[in-house]
Amino acid sequence: MTKKILLMVILFCGTVFSFAQTIAPAQLTELINKALDNYPKLKEANEYINLSEAKKDLAYGAYMPVITGDASYRYGKPTPSIKFPVGGGIFQEVNFLPANNFDMGLKLQQPIWDFGRTGATVQKAKSDIATSKDNLESARNTLAYQMAQVYFGIVFLNKSVDVQNEQIKLLEANEKLISDKIKNGDALKFDLLSTQVKKNSAQNRLIDLQTQLKKQYDLLNMVTGNSGYNYIIAKDADGNLFNADAVSADNNFDIRVLNDKLATSNWDVKIAKRGWLPQLVANASAGYKNGFVPDINKLMFNYNVGVGLSVPIFSSARPNYQTKIAKINLQANTYALEAQKLSLNKDIAQAKNDVDATQNKLMNYELQVEQANEAVSLANVRYKGGVITNLELLTAQTNLQDAQLGKIQLEYNLLLSKLDLNRIGGTKFW
Repeated sequence: MTKKILLMVILFCGTVFSFAQTIAPAQLTELINKALDNYPKLKEANEYINLSEAKKDLAYGAYMPVITGDASYRYGKPTPSIKFPVGGGIFQEVNFLPANNFDMGLKLQQPIWDFGRTGATVQKAKSDIATSKDNLESARNTLAYQMAQVYFGIVFLNKSVDVQNEQIKLLEANEKLISDKIKNGDALKFDLLSTQVKKNSAQNRLIDLQTQLKKQYDLLNMVTGNSGYNYIIAKDADGNLFNADAVSADNNFDIRVLNDKLATSNWDVKIAKRGWLPQLVANASAGYKNGFVPDINKLMFNYNVGVGLSVPIFSSARPNYQTKIAKINLQANTYALEAQKLSLNKDIAQAKNDVDATQNKLMNYELQVEQANEAVSLANVRYKGGVITNLELLTAQTNLQDAQLGKIQLEYNLLLSKLDLNRIGGTKFW
Protein backbone atom coordinates (compact mmCIF):
# COMPACT_ATOMS: atom_id res chain seq x y z
CA MET A 1 0.00 0.00 0.00
CA THR A 2 2.82 2.36 0.93
CA LYS A 3 4.55 1.66 -2.38
CA LYS A 4 1.36 2.48 -4.29
CA ILE A 5 0.97 5.79 -2.45
CA LEU A 6 4.61 6.64 -3.09
CA LEU A 7 4.22 5.80 -6.78
CA MET A 8 1.13 8.02 -7.04
CA VAL A 9 2.97 10.90 -5.38
CA ILE A 10 5.91 10.53 -7.78
CA LEU A 11 3.60 10.40 -10.80
CA PHE A 12 1.68 13.42 -9.56
CA CYS A 13 4.83 15.42 -8.94
CA GLY A 14 6.19 14.41 -12.34
CA THR A 15 2.92 15.48 -13.97
CA VAL A 16 2.94 18.82 -12.19
CA PHE A 17 6.59 19.37 -13.15
CA SER A 18 5.92 18.50 -16.79
CA PHE A 19 2.83 20.71 -16.78
CA ALA A 20 4.77 23.59 -15.32
CA GLN A 21 7.37 23.29 -18.04
CA THR A 22 4.88 23.87 -20.83
CA ILE A 23 2.54 26.54 -19.43
CA ALA A 24 3.05 30.01 -20.87
CA PRO A 25 2.00 33.27 -19.19
CA ALA A 26 -1.67 34.00 -19.83
CA GLN A 27 -0.94 37.21 -21.71
CA LEU A 28 1.57 35.46 -23.97
CA THR A 29 -0.96 32.72 -24.73
CA GLU A 30 -3.54 35.38 -25.60
CA LEU A 31 -1.12 37.15 -27.94
CA ILE A 32 -0.16 33.88 -29.63
CA ASN A 33 -3.82 32.96 -30.21
CA LYS A 34 -4.44 36.39 -31.76
CA ALA A 35 -1.42 35.95 -34.02
CA LEU A 36 -2.57 32.46 -35.06
CA ASP A 37 -5.98 33.89 -35.98
CA ASN A 38 -4.68 36.92 -37.86
CA TYR A 39 -1.50 35.87 -39.63
CA PRO A 40 -2.13 35.52 -43.41
CA LYS A 41 0.64 32.93 -43.85
CA LEU A 42 -1.34 30.48 -41.72
CA LYS A 43 -4.48 31.14 -43.73
CA GLU A 44 -2.47 30.39 -46.87
CA ALA A 45 -1.25 27.10 -45.34
CA ASN A 46 -4.85 26.22 -44.49
CA GLU A 47 -5.86 26.77 -48.11
CA TYR A 48 -3.20 24.26 -49.15
CA ILE A 49 -4.93 21.74 -46.89
CA ASN A 50 -8.20 22.48 -48.70
CA LEU A 51 -6.35 22.06 -52.01
CA SER A 52 -5.00 18.67 -50.91
CA GLU A 53 -8.49 17.61 -49.83
CA ALA A 54 -9.83 18.60 -53.24
CA LYS A 55 -7.09 16.56 -54.93
CA LYS A 56 -8.09 13.56 -52.81
CA ASP A 57 -11.71 13.96 -53.94
CA LEU A 58 -10.45 14.17 -57.52
CA ALA A 59 -8.49 10.94 -57.04
CA TYR A 60 -11.62 9.21 -55.73
CA GLY A 61 -13.35 10.35 -58.91
CA ALA A 62 -11.51 7.60 -60.82
CA TYR A 63 -13.87 5.11 -59.11
CA MET A 64 -16.92 6.94 -60.44
CA PRO A 65 -18.63 6.32 -63.78
CA VAL A 66 -18.08 8.67 -66.71
CA ILE A 67 -21.32 9.64 -68.49
CA THR A 68 -21.22 11.66 -71.69
CA GLY A 69 -23.85 12.92 -74.10
CA ASP A 70 -22.75 12.57 -77.72
CA ALA A 71 -24.32 13.75 -80.99
CA SER A 72 -22.69 13.34 -84.37
CA TYR A 73 -23.43 13.68 -88.06
CA ARG A 74 -21.44 12.07 -90.84
CA TYR A 75 -21.93 12.15 -94.59
CA GLY A 76 -20.36 9.25 -96.43
CA LYS A 77 -20.15 8.11 -100.06
CA PRO A 78 -20.25 5.63 -101.69
CA THR A 79 -22.87 3.73 -99.75
CA PRO A 80 -22.99 -0.09 -99.94
CA SER A 81 -25.94 -1.19 -102.08
CA ILE A 82 -27.21 -4.04 -104.19
CA LYS A 83 -29.67 -4.17 -107.12
CA PHE A 84 -32.55 -6.64 -107.14
CA PRO A 85 -34.55 -7.49 -110.26
CA VAL A 86 -38.21 -6.62 -109.87
CA GLY A 87 -39.40 -7.91 -113.29
CA GLY A 88 -39.61 -6.58 -116.79
CA GLY A 89 -35.91 -5.93 -116.88
CA ILE A 90 -36.20 -3.40 -114.06
CA PHE A 91 -33.85 -3.40 -111.08
CA GLN A 92 -34.35 -1.75 -107.72
CA GLU A 93 -31.31 -0.52 -105.75
CA VAL A 94 -31.29 -1.29 -102.02
CA ASN A 95 -28.82 0.67 -99.80
CA PHE A 96 -27.41 -0.94 -96.66
CA LEU A 97 -26.00 2.29 -95.14
CA PRO A 98 -27.35 5.83 -95.43
CA ALA A 99 -25.27 8.63 -96.85
CA ASN A 100 -26.44 10.90 -93.96
CA ASN A 101 -25.58 9.28 -90.67
CA PHE A 102 -26.98 10.56 -87.36
CA ASP A 103 -26.04 9.29 -83.90
CA MET A 104 -27.30 10.78 -80.60
CA GLY A 105 -27.26 9.26 -77.14
CA LEU A 106 -25.74 8.80 -73.68
CA LYS A 107 -22.60 6.76 -73.10
CA LEU A 108 -21.36 5.37 -69.78
CA GLN A 109 -17.98 4.00 -68.76
CA GLN A 110 -17.67 2.41 -65.32
CA PRO A 111 -14.22 1.28 -64.09
CA ILE A 112 -14.50 -2.21 -62.62
CA TRP A 113 -10.93 -3.02 -61.69
CA ASP A 114 -7.64 -1.23 -62.32
CA PHE A 115 -5.45 -3.50 -60.18
CA GLY A 116 -4.93 -0.95 -57.38
CA ARG A 117 -3.84 1.99 -59.53
CA THR A 118 -6.62 4.31 -58.31
CA GLY A 119 -6.21 3.08 -54.73
CA ALA A 120 -2.54 4.05 -54.79
CA THR A 121 -3.40 7.48 -56.21
CA VAL A 122 -5.93 8.02 -53.41
CA GLN A 123 -3.36 7.02 -50.78
CA LYS A 124 -0.85 9.44 -52.28
CA ALA A 125 -3.46 12.21 -52.06
CA LYS A 126 -4.03 11.36 -48.39
CA SER A 127 -0.29 11.54 -47.82
CA ASP A 128 -0.29 15.00 -49.43
CA ILE A 129 -3.02 16.04 -46.98
CA ALA A 130 -0.84 14.91 -44.07
CA THR A 131 2.04 16.96 -45.49
CA SER A 132 -0.15 20.07 -45.79
CA LYS A 133 -1.42 19.65 -42.23
CA ASP A 134 2.09 19.22 -40.85
CA ASN A 135 3.22 22.28 -42.82
CA LEU A 136 0.44 24.25 -41.18
CA GLU A 137 1.37 22.99 -37.72
CA SER A 138 5.01 23.80 -38.43
CA ALA A 139 4.08 27.36 -39.40
CA ARG A 140 1.93 27.69 -36.26
CA ASN A 141 4.76 26.39 -34.11
CA THR A 142 7.27 28.78 -35.69
CA LEU A 143 4.95 31.76 -35.25
CA ALA A 144 4.23 30.88 -31.61
CA TYR A 145 7.94 30.76 -30.79
CA GLN A 146 8.53 34.03 -32.65
CA MET A 147 5.78 35.61 -30.54
CA ALA A 148 7.45 34.24 -27.41
CA GLN A 149 10.79 35.75 -28.44
CA VAL A 150 9.19 39.16 -29.01
CA TYR A 151 7.17 38.94 -25.78
CA PHE A 152 10.15 38.01 -23.60
CA GLY A 153 12.29 40.51 -25.51
CA ILE A 154 9.88 43.24 -24.37
CA VAL A 155 9.98 41.93 -20.79
CA PHE A 156 13.77 42.04 -20.67
CA LEU A 157 13.95 45.38 -22.47
CA ASN A 158 11.64 46.78 -19.79
CA LYS A 159 14.05 45.46 -17.16
CA SER A 160 16.94 47.11 -18.98
CA VAL A 161 14.98 50.39 -19.15
CA ASP A 162 14.41 50.20 -15.37
CA VAL A 163 18.15 49.69 -14.79
CA GLN A 164 18.94 52.62 -17.08
CA ASN A 165 16.42 54.85 -15.28
CA GLU A 166 17.95 53.92 -11.94
CA GLN A 167 21.37 54.80 -13.34
CA ILE A 168 20.09 58.20 -14.50
CA LYS A 169 18.51 58.88 -11.09
CA LEU A 170 21.81 57.97 -9.44
CA LEU A 171 23.74 60.29 -11.75
CA GLU A 172 21.26 63.09 -11.12
CA ALA A 173 21.72 62.63 -7.39
CA ASN A 174 25.49 62.74 -7.88
CA GLU A 175 25.11 65.84 -10.02
CA LYS A 176 23.23 67.59 -7.20
CA LEU A 177 25.77 66.42 -4.64
CA ILE A 178 28.68 67.73 -6.73
CA SER A 179 26.90 71.03 -7.32
CA ASP A 180 26.55 71.45 -3.56
CA LYS A 181 30.22 70.57 -3.11
CA ILE A 182 31.26 73.12 -5.72
CA LYS A 183 29.37 75.81 -3.80
CA ASN A 184 31.29 74.81 -0.69
CA GLY A 185 34.57 74.68 -2.59
CA ASP A 186 34.94 70.92 -2.05
CA ALA A 187 34.68 69.87 -5.73
CA LEU A 188 35.77 71.01 -9.14
CA LYS A 189 33.61 71.94 -12.12
CA PHE A 190 35.42 69.16 -13.99
CA ASP A 191 33.71 66.65 -11.68
CA LEU A 192 30.33 68.18 -12.49
CA LEU A 193 30.98 68.11 -16.23
CA SER A 194 32.16 64.49 -16.06
CA THR A 195 28.95 63.51 -14.26
CA GLN A 196 26.80 65.43 -16.74
CA VAL A 197 28.54 63.74 -19.68
CA LYS A 198 27.91 60.38 -18.04
CA LYS A 199 24.26 61.30 -17.47
CA ASN A 200 23.79 62.39 -21.10
CA SER A 201 25.34 59.15 -22.28
CA ALA A 202 22.99 57.19 -20.02
CA GLN A 203 20.01 59.14 -21.36
CA ASN A 204 21.06 58.32 -24.93
CA ARG A 205 21.25 54.62 -24.05
CA LEU A 206 17.79 54.93 -22.52
CA ILE A 207 16.49 56.42 -25.78
CA ASP A 208 18.04 53.49 -27.69
CA LEU A 209 16.38 50.98 -25.36
CA GLN A 210 13.00 52.73 -25.65
CA THR A 211 13.33 52.75 -29.45
CA GLN A 212 14.06 49.02 -29.47
CA LEU A 213 11.06 48.53 -27.20
CA LYS A 214 8.75 50.38 -29.59
CA LYS A 215 10.04 48.34 -32.53
CA GLN A 216 9.23 45.13 -30.66
CA TYR A 217 5.72 46.42 -29.94
CA ASP A 218 5.31 47.41 -33.60
CA LEU A 219 6.18 43.85 -34.63
CA LEU A 220 3.80 42.43 -32.03
CA ASN A 221 1.00 44.76 -33.13
CA MET A 222 1.52 43.91 -36.80
CA VAL A 223 1.03 40.19 -36.20
CA THR A 224 -1.64 40.28 -33.48
CA GLY A 225 -3.69 43.28 -34.61
CA ASN A 226 -3.12 45.04 -31.29
CA SER A 227 -2.36 48.76 -31.01
CA GLY A 228 -0.48 50.95 -28.57
CA TYR A 229 2.54 50.36 -26.38
CA ASN A 230 3.31 49.29 -22.82
CA TYR A 231 0.55 46.69 -22.51
CA ILE A 232 2.91 43.84 -21.57
CA ILE A 233 2.31 43.59 -17.83
CA ALA A 234 4.95 40.98 -16.95
CA LYS A 235 7.88 42.41 -15.02
CA ASP A 236 10.04 39.28 -15.12
CA ALA A 237 10.33 35.95 -16.91
CA ASP A 238 10.61 32.54 -15.32
CA GLY A 239 13.85 30.99 -16.55
CA ASN A 240 12.51 27.51 -15.72
CA LEU A 241 9.46 27.89 -17.92
CA PHE A 242 11.04 25.86 -20.71
CA ASN A 243 12.76 22.55 -20.05
CA ALA A 244 16.03 22.14 -21.94
CA ASP A 245 16.86 18.57 -20.93
CA ALA A 246 14.27 16.26 -22.47
CA VAL A 247 14.30 17.73 -25.98
CA SER A 248 14.79 15.48 -29.01
CA ALA A 249 14.35 15.78 -32.76
CA ASP A 250 11.67 13.05 -32.90
CA ASN A 251 8.75 15.52 -32.84
CA ASN A 252 10.41 18.16 -34.98
CA PHE A 253 8.02 19.42 -37.65
CA ASP A 254 10.65 19.39 -40.41
CA ILE A 255 11.18 15.69 -39.67
CA ARG A 256 7.44 15.08 -39.74
CA VAL A 257 7.08 16.85 -43.10
CA LEU A 258 10.00 14.89 -44.56
CA ASN A 259 8.44 11.64 -43.32
CA ASP A 260 5.22 12.67 -45.08
CA LYS A 261 7.15 13.33 -48.28
CA LEU A 262 8.83 9.95 -47.92
CA ALA A 263 5.42 8.28 -47.68
CA THR A 264 4.29 10.19 -50.77
CA SER A 265 7.40 9.07 -52.66
CA ASN A 266 6.62 5.45 -51.77
CA TRP A 267 3.16 5.81 -53.26
CA ASP A 268 4.67 7.43 -56.37
CA VAL A 269 6.77 4.29 -56.86
CA LYS A 270 3.70 2.05 -56.47
CA ILE A 271 1.67 4.16 -58.90
CA ALA A 272 4.46 4.10 -61.49
CA LYS A 273 4.86 0.31 -61.22
CA ARG A 274 1.14 -0.17 -61.80
CA GLY A 275 1.33 1.74 -65.07
CA TRP A 276 1.81 -1.60 -66.88
CA LEU A 277 -1.31 -3.18 -65.35
CA PRO A 278 -4.55 -3.61 -67.38
CA GLN A 279 -7.86 -1.92 -66.71
CA LEU A 280 -11.29 -3.55 -66.81
CA VAL A 281 -14.14 -1.21 -67.78
CA ALA A 282 -17.90 -1.67 -68.26
CA ASN A 283 -19.39 0.20 -71.24
CA ALA A 284 -23.00 1.08 -71.93
CA SER A 285 -24.78 3.43 -74.32
CA ALA A 286 -28.34 4.30 -75.31
CA GLY A 287 -29.80 6.76 -77.81
CA TYR A 288 -31.03 7.27 -81.34
CA LYS A 289 -29.36 6.74 -84.68
CA ASN A 290 -30.17 5.70 -88.24
CA GLY A 291 -28.75 3.01 -90.48
CA PHE A 292 -30.91 0.08 -89.38
CA VAL A 293 -32.35 -2.16 -92.10
CA PRO A 294 -34.94 -2.10 -93.58
CA ASP A 295 -35.43 1.70 -93.19
CA ILE A 296 -31.86 2.93 -92.96
CA ASN A 297 -32.83 6.61 -92.85
CA LYS A 298 -35.16 6.30 -89.87
CA LEU A 299 -33.85 7.28 -86.40
CA MET A 300 -34.36 4.37 -84.04
CA PHE A 301 -33.78 3.88 -80.31
CA ASN A 302 -30.84 1.57 -79.59
CA TYR A 303 -28.69 0.48 -76.67
CA ASN A 304 -25.69 -1.75 -75.95
CA VAL A 305 -23.84 -3.05 -72.91
CA GLY A 306 -20.37 -4.60 -72.75
CA VAL A 307 -17.09 -5.03 -70.95
CA GLY A 308 -13.65 -3.97 -72.17
CA LEU A 309 -10.16 -4.88 -71.03
CA SER A 310 -7.35 -2.42 -71.80
CA VAL A 311 -3.84 -3.89 -71.60
CA PRO A 312 -0.85 -1.52 -72.01
CA ILE A 313 1.66 -2.93 -74.50
CA PHE A 314 3.61 0.11 -75.63
CA SER A 315 2.67 3.10 -73.49
CA SER A 316 3.56 6.71 -74.20
CA ALA A 317 3.58 7.23 -70.42
CA ARG A 318 6.74 5.09 -70.21
CA PRO A 319 5.99 3.37 -66.87
CA ASN A 320 9.58 2.10 -66.63
CA TYR A 321 10.99 5.63 -66.73
CA GLN A 322 8.32 6.87 -64.33
CA THR A 323 9.24 4.08 -61.91
CA LYS A 324 12.91 4.95 -62.18
CA ILE A 325 12.23 8.64 -61.53
CA ALA A 326 9.99 7.80 -58.56
CA LYS A 327 12.66 5.56 -57.03
CA ILE A 328 15.32 8.26 -57.42
CA ASN A 329 13.01 10.78 -55.76
CA LEU A 330 12.33 8.29 -52.93
CA GLN A 331 16.04 7.78 -52.33
CA ALA A 332 16.67 11.54 -52.40
CA ASN A 333 13.95 12.11 -49.79
CA THR A 334 15.46 9.35 -47.65
CA TYR A 335 18.85 11.08 -47.71
CA ALA A 336 17.19 14.44 -46.99
CA LEU A 337 15.53 12.95 -43.90
CA GLU A 338 18.80 11.50 -42.65
CA ALA A 339 20.62 14.80 -43.25
CA GLN A 340 17.91 16.74 -41.44
CA LYS A 341 18.14 14.44 -38.42
CA LEU A 342 21.91 14.91 -38.27
CA SER A 343 21.54 18.68 -38.55
CA LEU A 344 18.88 18.82 -35.84
CA ASN A 345 20.88 16.64 -33.45
CA LYS A 346 23.84 19.00 -33.99
CA ASP A 347 21.61 22.03 -33.33
CA ILE A 348 20.22 20.43 -30.17
CA ALA A 349 23.70 19.58 -28.87
CA GLN A 350 24.96 23.11 -29.58
CA ALA A 351 21.90 24.72 -28.00
CA LYS A 352 22.31 22.59 -24.87
CA ASN A 353 25.96 23.63 -24.69
CA ASP A 354 24.87 27.25 -24.99
CA VAL A 355 22.39 26.74 -22.15
CA ASP A 356 25.06 25.22 -19.91
CA ALA A 357 27.58 27.95 -20.72
CA THR A 358 25.03 30.73 -20.19
CA GLN A 359 23.94 29.28 -16.86
CA ASN A 360 27.55 29.21 -15.65
CA LYS A 361 28.15 32.78 -16.83
CA LEU A 362 24.91 33.85 -15.20
CA MET A 363 26.10 32.61 -11.80
CA ASN A 364 29.23 34.72 -12.23
CA TYR A 365 27.17 37.77 -13.16
CA GLU A 366 24.91 37.31 -10.12
CA LEU A 367 28.01 37.38 -7.94
CA GLN A 368 29.32 40.34 -9.92
CA VAL A 369 26.08 42.30 -9.35
CA GLU A 370 26.30 41.67 -5.59
CA GLN A 371 29.92 42.82 -5.51
CA ALA A 372 29.18 45.86 -7.69
CA ASN A 373 26.26 46.86 -5.41
CA GLU A 374 28.50 46.66 -2.39
CA ALA A 375 31.22 48.62 -4.21
CA VAL A 376 28.78 51.42 -5.09
CA SER A 377 27.59 51.65 -1.50
CA LEU A 378 31.17 51.94 -0.26
CA ALA A 379 32.06 54.42 -3.02
CA ASN A 380 29.13 56.69 -2.11
CA VAL A 381 30.20 56.76 1.55
CA ARG A 382 33.86 57.32 0.67
CA TYR A 383 33.06 60.03 -1.89
CA LYS A 384 30.91 61.94 0.60
CA GLY A 385 33.80 61.65 3.02
CA GLY A 386 36.21 62.99 0.40
CA VAL A 387 38.30 59.81 0.34
CA ILE A 388 37.84 59.00 -3.39
CA THR A 389 37.45 61.09 -6.53
CA ASN A 390 34.32 61.59 -8.61
CA LEU A 391 35.90 59.49 -11.36
CA GLU A 392 36.22 56.53 -9.00
CA LEU A 393 32.58 56.95 -7.96
CA LEU A 394 31.45 57.03 -11.60
CA THR A 395 33.52 53.91 -12.33
CA ALA A 396 31.84 52.03 -9.48
CA GLN A 397 28.39 53.09 -10.71
CA THR A 398 29.25 52.13 -14.30
CA ASN A 399 30.46 48.71 -13.14
CA LEU A 400 27.14 48.15 -11.36
CA GLN A 401 25.13 49.16 -14.41
CA ASP A 402 27.21 46.97 -16.71
CA ALA A 403 26.81 44.01 -14.35
CA GLN A 404 23.03 44.51 -14.11
CA LEU A 405 22.55 44.90 -17.86
CA GLY A 406 24.89 41.97 -18.55
CA LYS A 407 22.88 39.80 -16.16
CA ILE A 408 19.63 40.80 -17.88
CA GLN A 409 21.10 40.06 -21.31
CA LEU A 410 22.33 36.63 -20.15
CA GLU A 411 18.92 35.80 -18.67
CA TYR A 412 17.34 36.68 -22.01
CA ASN A 413 19.96 34.66 -23.94
CA LEU A 414 19.32 31.68 -21.66
CA LEU A 415 15.59 31.90 -22.29
CA LEU A 416 16.18 32.24 -26.04
CA SER A 417 18.37 29.11 -26.05
CA LYS A 418 15.68 27.16 -24.20
CA LEU A 419 13.05 28.51 -26.55
CA ASP A 420 15.09 27.40 -29.55
CA LEU A 421 15.56 23.94 -28.08
CA ASN A 422 11.84 23.51 -27.49
CA ARG A 423 11.06 24.87 -30.95
CA ILE A 424 13.34 22.22 -32.46
CA GLY A 425 11.64 19.58 -30.31
CA GLY A 426 8.17 20.68 -31.44
CA THR A 427 7.05 21.41 -27.87
CA LYS A 428 3.67 23.13 -27.62
CA PHE A 429 3.76 25.53 -24.67
CA TRP A 430 0.73 27.74 -25.33
